[in-house]
Amino acid sequence: MFNSFAAVDNLSIEIDDGEFLVLVGPSGCGKSTALRCLAGLEEISSGRVYIGDRDVTYLDPKDRDIAMVFQHYALYPHMSVRDNMAFGLKLRKMPKEVVTARVNDAARILGIDQLLDRKPRALSGGQRQRVALGRAIVREPQCFLMDEPLS
Repeated sequence: MFNSFAAVDNLSIEIDDGEFLVLVGPSGCGKSTALRCLAGLEEISSGRVYIGDRDVTYLDPKDRDIAMVFQHYALYPHMSVRDNMAFGLKLRKMPKEVVTARVNDAARILGIDQLLDRKPRALSGGQRQRVALGRAIVREPQCFLMDEPLS
């Protein structure tokens, strides 16, 4: 609730493995808030959040096996594209060869393999969006959440 206004009220969705869902609606209707609640970035006041068969309602965002691509990319400006894409894997202490392979594969698929040594400020908006998407893809999460992925 915000000033007695419910940003999201009584949301219940079920998405089967391999499916995707698009939330559409006017600005301010709660789409981003719903995604942030699913990701654990906003506290929910009632109900439960399940990812697969796991109740993740009270888990930290890092423990939910979700990758979120934010509307404004959320890239680290001081890091290269390669390091931005590898960041989550390094935090999870994945073997270096796995990190390298996943980053290179995702970069190739997204057409940004020639940009791996650049910093985000040297990229176009579309290239930054692909880096943010690549950072999510390399994690191989159970669930992807994307806020305005084509903006």
